[in-house]
Amino acid sequence: MKIAFIIILSISGVYLFIMTFMTIIHRPRRSYGGSRKSSSRAELLYPPVSILKPIRGVEDDLEANLESFYRLDYPVYEILFAIDDWKDKAVEIIKRVSENYPRIRTSIMAAGHHSTENPKVHKLDFLEKQSYGRLLWVADANVRVEADTLRSLVDEYLKNGSSVIFSPIMGTCSRTFASLMENTSLNFFTSGNVISLWKLFSIPVVVGKSMLIDRLALKTFGGFKYFKDYLAEDYLIGKSFQESGFRVSTNFTWVSNISQRASLKSFFKRMARWARLRYQLNRPAYLSEILLNPLVLSLSAVVVSGGRFWNLFLLVAAVKILLEYLNFLAVNARDRGRLVNHLLFPLMVPVKDVIFFAVYLTPFFSTSVEWRGGRIRVGKNSLIYHPSRHDKLVYEEA
Repeated sequence: MKIAFIIILSISGVYLFIMTFMTIIHRPRRSYGGSRKSSSRAELLYPPVSILKPIRGVEDDLEANLESFYRLDYPVYEILFAIDDWKDKAVEIIKRVSENYPRIRTSIMAAGHHSTENPKVHKLDFLEKQSYGRLLWVADANVRVEADTLRSLVDEYLKNGSSVIFSPIMGTCSRTFASLMENTSLNFFTSGNVISLWKLFSIPVVVGKSMLIDRLALKTFGGFKYFKDYLAEDYLIGKSFQESGFRVSTNFTWVSNISQRASLKSFFKRMARWARLRYQLNRPAYLSEILLNPLVLSLSAVVVSGGRFWNLFLLVAAVKILLEYLNFLAVNARDRGRLVNHLLFPLMVPVKDVIFFAVYLTPFFSTSVEWRGGRIRVGKNSLIYHPSRHDKLVYEEA
């Protein structure tokens, strides 16, 4: 048994080392392309871009997030917002920011809410029909970018002809213990996996925080509405495009996910939602995720052995904290400037991993996920159950 635990932990440790190494090598830079002074002729090479932003409610530091998109160093682009209705408190913030940048074409549209479709895809389909850009950049409300982020993404499109370009995500701006957990999990678990799977196996794991999409390629599927019946639209966009022969890639242009005031409850709910989706997308891969939690594995060895493996547990805990801390120092420049984050880090990692284990178990007990104010029941490939499929609809307004 001891040998079996050591083998399992060794496999886990090797992959975690790879994840740490990959995120350090491809860590975000303050400026992706440096200062540019392009000629007018060179500027004409950049196609118009429509930035599509589905909005629901006021995210952490929303005004600063939105303003970062109005400060992009890019010749021609528009920003389109879709909300459920005009009562959304985000509308006032959007108008206030956009009025400061009259040269950037801005549209705010009330797309309504469709209870039997993916709410985000419903908004994206609405925005796609109103946009004019050759390229579509989907970016969530809690995303913040650098001035040259769009240029860098389009450079990848121009260089390699990619139809979908995905970004690693940097969680940052932690102000609570739970937000530190959330941002650390994004930087280590999510982006670490995204980068490692791409570099090692050329597997594009597309996360919907930032996706640059070729409009003409998307039209071959009939637009965003092709994905309306699935909740994990970002993953399926990447998979569908690649299986159809379109190029999907990344040039490691990071975007920031702003999480300041997360609570333990909101953190658990968000992680549980993603866990249930991953379980429905690829169950063998999901089951293997337990290997990414060596701290819980070593703790189970202590329980099974009657306490003989405490030294192993302490060693594993120390190594896991060290790896995540190295990722924290390399990736999260904003948060490493706050002393309290460094002090909380040794406690945060084991607490997070125990919560992750509880989250890991949730798909085995429920197929319903909390999503944008309601609950949606999902099946294989994150398919949303509809009444027309002779099953109970499962969206309940909050």
